[in-house]
Order: sequence, then structure tokens, then C-alpha cells
Amino acid sequence: MNLFQSTSRALSISLDGLKEGVMNVAERVARRVQLAKLQFQADDAEARLRHAYESLGQRLYATHTTQAPETPTGLDEALPMCESIRAEQRTLQAIRDQLASHSEEGLTVPLIRLHEDLQAGGGTVEHITIAPGLGADGRRLAELSLPDSVGIVLVRRGDSVLFPHAEVVLRAGDQVTLIGRRSAMPAALQSLRA
Repeated sequence: MNLFQSTSRALSISLDGLKEGVMNVAERVARRVQLAKLQFQADDAEARLRHAYESLGQRLYATHTTQAPETPTGLDEALPMCESIRAEQRTLQAIRDQLASHSEEGLTVPLIRLHEDLQAGGGTVEHITIAPGLGADGRRLAELSLPDSVGIVLVRRGDSVLFPHAEVVLRAGDQVTLIGRRSAMPAALQSLRA
């Protein structure tokens, strides 16, 4: 009976894991479909906006070449086109705002989950800026003596992001992101400073 219970429990755990995995994939697919629709709407709005600008330019050119400059009728006819352009600009900005919101949400949710998982397992994420002339300044990542339970996951240098490998040389001003066991983090930070 014990073998049956353990097999049943393992199967239950496997099915729960499979269900969670399918749900995660479904969430990602739904998010990507929504983003693709928004991107299609943005592309369409940009095309309409380009067309409106071209029409306005043609209207103004035709007004300028066919009428005397004192005649305001051509310009009066262009005003509704300007309103149309403003409306398209507002539509496009609203779609871009939605895209930005979804992109931030797509990044924020997994990061929150990662943070919660780390805390539950005794882990943490830390950031440190490399000081000039001290510790890790000018040293390759392979030369650093970090605890085994702590790793460098990202190096930000100015506007660029470096993904760590043994040959990356740290420089003063680099912002380093570490991830690992909370109890080992003070020693890791000290080795980067000393």
C-alpha cells in the first residue's frame, strides 16, 4: 500500500506541475497575442497618420500653387485635415501607452515572482557600484573570489548591459547585480569592495 501511496503522490505532484506549466504558457501566449494586436493597431495608426500628413501637404501645395496668397479658402479646407491629424496622433499615443504598460507588466510580474522565490528560499538580490581603485576595479570576473552560493548575473556599464562571463573586466562605475544565498551575500559584497 505504501508504494501505491507514493506513486499516487508523485503522479499528483507531476500533474500539478504540468497544469502550472500549461497555465504559464497560456498566460505568455495570451500576452503575446495582445501585444501583437496592439502593435498591429499602432502600425495601422502610423500608416493613417502618414497618409493624413501627405494629404495635408498635397492640399497645402495645391492651395499655394493655384490660388493667390490672399485667398484663405484653401487654408480653411486644410483645418479639418489638421484636426484629423491631431486625432490620429492621440490614438497612436494611447496605443503606445498601452504597449508600454504591457511591456512593463510583462517584466514586473516575473521579477516579483523571482524576488518572492528568492526570499522563500533564503536568497536575495543585491546591487553594488564598483569603486575606483578598490576591490574588483580592473579585475576579470574569473579572478574574483565570490562564495559558491552567490553569482554575478548582470553588469551595467553606462547605457550598456553586459552579461557576465569569466573574461569580463570590471571597471570603476560598473553597477553589478548579484544573486544568491542571503547568508553569503555580505562576504560577496566585501570581496568586491576590498
